[in-house]
Amino acid sequence: MRFGTQDGRFVLLAEGRVLDVHAASGGDLPQEPVAALERWDDVRAFAASADWTAAEALDQSRLGPPVPHPRQVFAVALNYRPHAAEAGYVPPEAPLLFTKFPTCITGPVATVELPEGKVDWEIEVVAVIGRGGYRLGKAQAWDAVAGITCGQDLSERVLQLAGTPAQFSLGKSYPGFGPTGPVAVTPDDLPRR
Repeated sequence: MRFGTQDGRFVLLAEGRVLDVHAASGGDLPQEPVAALERWDDVRAFAASADWTAAEALDQSRLGPPVPHPRQVFAVALNYRPHAAEAGYVPPEAPLLFTKFPTCITGPVATVELPEGKVDWEIEVVAVIGRGGYRLGKAQAWDAVAGITCGQDLSERVLQLAGTPAQFSLGKSYPGFGPTGPVAVTPDDLPRR
């Protein structure tokens, strides 16, 4: 299953069509993406038998980030060994986490005003959490993932690396510094190896 937002509303996407979940459910399911994720089991049940007759043709220019206003955004630094070496770092033994401010999230097609300094970017895999996620064991982790999407982690490196320790979150959270989307794909719909 593929999901995202169109004009800020939670939608399902398939075969070049978009289905507004709130409208197609007769108002039973939320139009707001975070509220829809809070009812993820209900959304999945609805999607399994949804009536697509009211679906619209996909207009990619209307798609936004799959989750435009997430509550939290966590990222893992130095998780790609060649990039860590290129930056002069030794990859840490345990994941090095930082946050991006939720206000930096934007859609897949956006104009981002770049600040002064040295702006850099990295392509990222983004996990959208759909149900819970606090203190889960490895065996339960995939159950909490609603979908996977792609994103970019934009960084203004001068501010990010200022001070000791560095200010990761500030340099990575300018407006628009978190493009994501255009859609998220549920784990069961991802190819397995």
